[in-house]
Amino acid sequence: MDFKFHTHNIHLFAYYLSEKVDSLGDYQQHWLWDKCDELVAKTLKPEFEFSIEEHLHLENKHEEPWANLNRYFSNTDDYHPIYVQHHGFFTDKNGEKIDSNRKTSIIYPVQIYDSYGIGFQLINPTNETTKPINSSDIALANPNNCLILDINQKNEYFIGQTLLVTIKLEKRQQLKQKRDKVKLKNIADKYIESLFPGTFRKPPFNRSGNLFGSSVFEYGIIRASKSYNHIIICFIGDDDSEDKLNKNYSQLLDLFLFRNKIIHAYRQVRKIEKDGKNKSRDIQLDIRKSQEFNDSELDLKTLHELLVRLPNLLDEYAEKIRFIKEYQNIIVDYYQNYSDKIHEIKSDFPNEDLSFLEMFNERACSPFQERVAATVQFFQLDTSLINNGIDSIKSQLAIEQARKERHLQTTITSLGIGIAVAGNIASSYESAAPVNNSENDTKWENFAISFGLSTLGGILAGLLIAVLFTKLLHLFQLVVKSKVE
Repeated sequence: MDFKFHTHNIHLFAYYLSEKVDSLGDYQQHWLWDKCDELVAKTLKPEFEFSIEEHLHLENKHEEPWANLNRYFSNTDDYHPIYVQHHGFFTDKNGEKIDSNRKTSIIYPVQIYDSYGIGFQLINPTNETTKPINSSDIALANPNNCLILDINQKNEYFIGQTLLVTIKLEKRQQLKQKRDKVKLKNIADKYIESLFPGTFRKPPFNRSGNLFGSSVFEYGIIRASKSYNHIIICFIGDDDSEDKLNKNYSQLLDLFLFRNKIIHAYRQVRKIEKDGKNKSRDIQLDIRKSQEFNDSELDLKTLHELLVRLPNLLDEYAEKIRFIKEYQNIIVDYYQNYSDKIHEIKSDFPNEDLSFLEMFNERACSPFQERVAATVQFFQLDTSLINNGIDSIKSQLAIEQARKERHLQTTITSLGIGIAVAGNIASSYESAAPVNNSENDTKWENFAISFGLSTLGGILAGLLIAVLFTKLLHLFQLVVKSKVE
């Protein structure tokens, strides 16, 4: 790279749900704190094993919406950091002196509403003599892409993260490039390329703006879910801009939680919607197949299976609608929290232009709420279709049952008529038989032949009459049906 820097600091804001949620599966209680330990180990490489949980009070539930988790201070205090350097850690409680010439991690462990958060700063020592930045220097700050905590996007309890990089150019470059947005963007683009080398999918450029008097470039587009990571490159304009940024650090820690909470809720709704649409498509296909006739008969087995599955799907849909409305409330609540936090910052800096931060509410939150409302409507309409499907299947099964009963009744009637006819024919045969008084009349052979012939003739005549009656009845039903239609 062909530019020089004065300081180059990385600020990671990461958030994790503090309790189990039924819709998100298994909860890994120590996940965020383990990731923090991993960050310290990989970026600082300290000469001791650091465990942040040893310095936190996580035992009790906190009634206040904001809580400081640094155990060396009260829960109700402002956010207090833990300083970690290569040779040890400090809480600054007793005025320990931190070596400003060493690389330092400053960790703010907090709880905000139902979420844990960390503000992790990787501070490089100030260089009095500037030197060129190169790719290897930047990549050292992110070994194995450890700055992306959930790189595989598999932990549903991980709310999200924002990576803020502050770059302070040497004074000559500050004056030269302060108004040259194109050159600053090129530096930001190259920085992203160097920070995430190899095959890692870099977040695309989103927009640029100003924040506290500094030029900022935002990367990461929310709708690009597979490559989405929120990264802001901030070029510190002057000492006053840097001072404003430091004073608002705790406000940014809150603000980025609200932002990530909204995005997390929206993404969960999209996952529920996608799963619901897949199931809806499958069940509609099964219903259509069940309506197809095989050899002029309905697929009764499939219909009975659907009659079991569809009520269960209705219960599942009711649960999904409940989850979606919970996420809908989260979006509404944190939208308001985000707006309130912006106003709070404005009250401290009334002349400050915060449009860069306000843009999120204007461009993202309103479309999110509209999309969530449409998702609720989809499940409600699909619920109505499933109820109609259940009623239709019940009607088809009832009609099929009535048809079978009529067929059975017709068969019984036909057989009854046939048996009666057979009896009459047999009786008529015996009555019409010629009388013979010879001695052979008393033989059993003649009797058996006479009885067999009369019975067989009666049966054949009865079957013929039964079949004929059934055909005539079926023909009569078809004629009546065609007249009704």
